[in-house]
Amino acid sequence: MDRLVRARVLLAEAAAIEVTIDDLIAESSSGAPGTPSTGPTVAEYVDTVTASFSKGTAATYKSYWRLLIDRLGERPIGSVGVDDCEAVVVDSVERARRNRPGTDGRSARESCIGALRALFARAERADLVTRNPAAQLEKPRRLPNRRRALDDGELREVIDAVRTTSQDPDLDLLLIRFHLESGARREGALNLRLRDLDRPRSTVWLREKFGIEREQPVSPSLLRELETHSSNRGAVTADDPVLRSRRGLPITRRRYNTVFDRARPCLSWAERTPVSAHVLRHTAITAVERHAGFAVAQAFAGHSASSVTGTYTRARIGEVAAAVSALTGEVHPLAEP
Repeated sequence: MDRLVRARVLLAEAAAIEVTIDDLIAESSSGAPGTPSTGPTVAEYVDTVTASFSKGTAATYKSYWRLLIDRLGERPIGSVGVDDCEAVVVDSVERARRNRPGTDGRSARESCIGALRALFARAERADLVTRNPAAQLEKPRRLPNRRRALDDGELREVIDAVRTTSQDPDLDLLLIRFHLESGARREGALNLRLRDLDRPRSTVWLREKFGIEREQPVSPSLLRELETHSSNRGAVTADDPVLRSRRGLPITRRRYNTVFDRARPCLSWAERTPVSAHVLRHTAITAVERHAGFAVAQAFAGHSASSVTGTYTRARIGEVAAAVSALTGEVHPLAEP
């Protein structure tokens, strides 16, 4: 009997007893009954590999990896199949519904699948699994993004809401101004150090996604306010973070959650339009695009050119500075006429 015929017979027999290909792979990976696996357990592997992810990615995925450990932590990493991964995803959806009544869990499902795929992709490259069991999970189709730039009235409402609900309005209003003038991502604010403030050029150095650094023009008055804030709150050395709490501690990601969680109940439209640091960035980039065009907005946002033509039409820092000058009403030393 040739190999193709034998394969068909085996598949037919497996289907008859409801054994899947994934079951066979899992069994071959885990070894014979009673034989200990030579590979790490799920818990051991997660603990080992977490440090190899960027801080932002690890922070996003950690809570989903904990669900994986809660359910499968003592299992060998190579014995995890598609159905096991689906069970973890179901756990993530149920957790989201418990923590946020009214949610459908769509976002939790998408994020959990992303976390599992990333983890098992590493295990596959290390030859700890024969194939990525999470790759076969179906992500929910993304809904249209509700993020948009805020109009002037909405922006005033956000600022008023932050001012009245904040426990540290000096810090929180400075954060809002920083994002509106620089268009920085949240990582740009979290990573900002004293050495990143350049007074003669009136710029800040932003260190954001994927370790990319870029020089961004800001108004001279914002730069002075950042220097004063950092000095008053204990920043001394060049590597000290700029944005700090009243206790002199660097701000954290949780700080952003606190700022906007307190402000949202004051905004009647916040359920329909997300209110976050990213929406402030969105608003800033839109303002620059309306004033100075797409190429300048692309450079202001720190986005790479999306086409070959984009590499030829990339805006200079002087053009970005001119746009910042026009929008803030302050003369900028780098602004081109």
